[in-house]
Amino acid sequence: METILELKNISKEYQQSNFKNIVLKKVNLKLHKKEFVGLIGPSGSGKSTLLHISALLDKPTSGQIFINDNNCHNINEEKRNLVRKKYIGFVYQNFFLLNDFTSLENVIIPQLLNGITYKKAESKAKDILKNIGLSKKLNSKPKELSGGEKQRVAISRAVANNPDIIFADEPTGNLDIKNSNIIMKLFLDLISEYKISIIVATHNLSLTKKFDKVLKISDGIIK
Repeated sequence: METILELKNISKEYQQSNFKNIVLKKVNLKLHKKEFVGLIGPSGSGKSTLLHISALLDKPTSGQIFINDNNCHNINEEKRNLVRKKYIGFVYQNFFLLNDFTSLENVIIPQLLNGITYKKAESKAKDILKNIGLSKKLNSKPKELSGGEKQRVAISRAVANNPDIIFADEPTGNLDIKNSNIIMKLFLDLISEYKISIIVATHNLSLTKKFDKVLKISDGIIK
C-alpha cells in the first residue's frame, strides 16, 4: 500500500517551570492512501499534539515526518506552508468558520489563497457543498447553521484544495449522535470520492467500528 504519511520516533516535550512535560514519546506511525484511521485516547493523552505535529502546525522536539516521501524535518516555514497547502486539510472540533462570510465563501477563500481563480473556486465550492447536502445553505452564514451543518462546511473547506490527508481533531465532539454519524459517513464518502486518507482523533469509543484501523494513545505512547 502507498504510504502517505510516516512519523519516525516523534517526541514532544514542553519545559514548564521546574519540570519537563513529555507529551509524546518516540511515536511511530504510517498512514496509507485511502485509509481511515481513528486515534483514540483520554483527554491530555497527546492526540491533538500528534495531529498538529503531523499536519506541520507544530514542530516535534525530535523525530522525522515524511509526507508523500517529502522529508519535512527542519524545513523552513515557507516550505512547511507549501507542503500544508498541497497535501493537508484540517478539521477542528469548534469549526472555526469565518462568521462574516457565507458557507460558499468559507469554501471559496482557501482556494483563492492557493492561487485558484474565483470562478473555478466558486464552481468547486458549490459542487462540494451540494454533494454533502447543503445546496440550500450556500448563502447562509455560520450563525444560521446548525452544529452539524457548520461541521459539514468546515469539512468542505478542508477538501476544497484536494489534499491527500485530512486531520480531524474531535470533529464530532460538539455534535449529537445523529450528526456524529452523518459526519463519519461523510468522511467515508470523501475517502471513496477523493481518494484521500483521514485521521480522526476522538475520545468517542462508539465511533471505533467506523475506522479501518484504530490507534490507542496513552501517556504519549501509541499502543
